Amino acid sequence: MDLGLTGKKAMVLGGSRGIGWFTAELLKREGAAVALCARGAEGVDAAVRKLSSIGDGAVFGDAVDLTDGAATRTFVRKGIEALGGLDILIHSASGFGLANSEEDWQRSFDVDVLAGVRAVEEALPALKESDAASITFIGSMASKFHFGRPASPYGPVKAAMRAYANELAQTHGKDGIRANVISPGAVWFPGGSWDKQKQDNPKFYAGVEKSIPLGRLGTGEELARIIVFTASPAGLWLNASHICADGGQVKAVD
Repeated sequence: MDLGLTGKKAMVLGGSRGIGWFTAELLKREGAAVALCARGAEGVDAAVRKLSSIGDGAVFGDAVDLTDGAATRTFVRKGIEALGGLDILIHSASGFGLANSEEDWQRSFDVDVLAGVRAVEEALPALKESDAASITFIGSMASKFHFGRPASPYGPVKAAMRAYANELAQTHGKDGIRANVISPGAVWFPGGSWDKQKQDNPKFYAGVEKSIPLGRLGTGEELARIIVFTASPAGLWLNASHICADGGQVKAVD
């Protein structure tokens, strides 16, 4: 299937590792120019080098602390300038607030919510000029299901982005801009949190595997395919949608 990404311009917040990296890599392989940011300069530099070796599209990267509003807005503006426009905005970064502390709540709100809001505000003029504009937030099944952990900000802030995506879709559909949320369940990739669980607590990891109908965790590559399809022109009729991408881990209907 041709996703229609050749010559398109995509931006990934949180794109140097994990699901964000696999997404940025697939976008580039499908012919898109890519801008990405992450907190660590070393990781960003490595990602830019790898992406630059794939295809012909432009690549732009910058180290950005997404809790810093001015820095986030500056990155989006610089990325759009470097790419010469913008068609696709993907917010994959997270504060991963798993403790019920004010610090974790604030970091999660700043990264998961406000960074997305700021990026959208800066990107809207360029997206309105696109003939294939989309905004995609990477959520979590924790936004609709309680996994047994103590109360924390992680699920609630992801749920907030589901409501925000719907508002964007309803407001800017007239401008040709789509907005969706994709919520992964447990996803394994090298160096990720589930890789650490597999090494440190193999019994727990095996139990999670067993709880998923397909008998294993998802992979970064598999999630990237779902994200890239949804964000691409091929996913045109997906709008204001919440897409559960958990392999059936959550045993419920929406």
